[in-house]
Amino acid sequence: MVEVVPVEKTLVRDELITFGSLRSDESVMIRPEIEGRLATLHFREGQAVEVGTLLVSLDDAIARAELAQARANLYLAEKNHQRAQMLFQRGASNAQALDEASAQQQAARASLALAQARLDKTRIHAPHSGVLGLRQVSPGDYLEAGQDIVNLEVLDPLKVDFRIPQKAASRIRLSQAIEISLDAYPGERFAGEIYAINPRLDEAGRSQAIRARIANHDRRLSPGQFVKVSVIIAERSEALVIPEEAVMPVGEQLLVNLVLDGRVELRAVKLGKRLDGKVEVREGLVGDETLISAGWQKVRAGMAVRTKVAERGL
Repeated sequence: MVEVVPVEKTLVRDELITFGSLRSDESVMIRPEIEGRLATLHFREGQAVEVGTLLVSLDDAIARAELAQARANLYLAEKNHQRAQMLFQRGASNAQALDEASAQQQAARASLALAQARLDKTRIHAPHSGVLGLRQVSPGDYLEAGQDIVNLEVLDPLKVDFRIPQKAASRIRLSQAIEISLDAYPGERFAGEIYAINPRLDEAGRSQAIRARIANHDRRLSPGQFVKVSVIIAERSEALVIPEEAVMPVGEQLLVNLVLDGRVELRAVKLGKRLDGKVEVREGLVGDETLISAGWQKVRAGMAVRTKVAERGL
């Protein structure tokens, strides 16, 4: 009596295993372009915001006064320009006076635009939709230009940065599928794809930097997490898989014992990828065979045998 199992057909992948880190799709530190007193914070720490959302207001009293002055100067410059035109048309003034009035008008317009720009910079808006981090300032603080206020992170999708050795570089391509796994979610894999490959290899480690993108709709993944990366090199959807213990090494050959019409037949095979307790058969089987998984040491080719299906299966 021997135990037999059918040949299993299943998905088998050739994978390149490496490690990497998750990064925000975009990561921005919100900073003022001008100095000033922080008047109001319009957000909560950890808040999700949409692009264009008002985040910070600086004290704008001086900027508004400068804008009002610039408007008054422009009004006066336009009136002077109109008078200069009338006098020139009547022959009571020369071209130089008209040119000077025109130049003053243009300068006043530029001063108004500058004052408006300074006022606009007292209000800081979100450059992307995302999630805010922890603020570094408080209302009433006097901020310098470029001082950190709060970070804004785009969390969906996330980037996956990793490296591959030089010898594997030829096997990597754009749009290639990857899967990541991490200790926080044991047994789970998250799918993504490669979208950028650094054309220059690192001279110190002779490795190539790769960047992939992975969906994060439910926000389960976080920037900065260390992840195991599986780059999918090839997939065989109906690969033939058998138990490892069914393989019989004889010299340089690898054989399996099949049961055909109640008798044992030896078949040479070539193996592929090894799995957990199983092995892929690349040549020698077609997939409809029944093979002896246990007790093959007691049989020989041509022997009649009785069989029972192995309870553990594959």
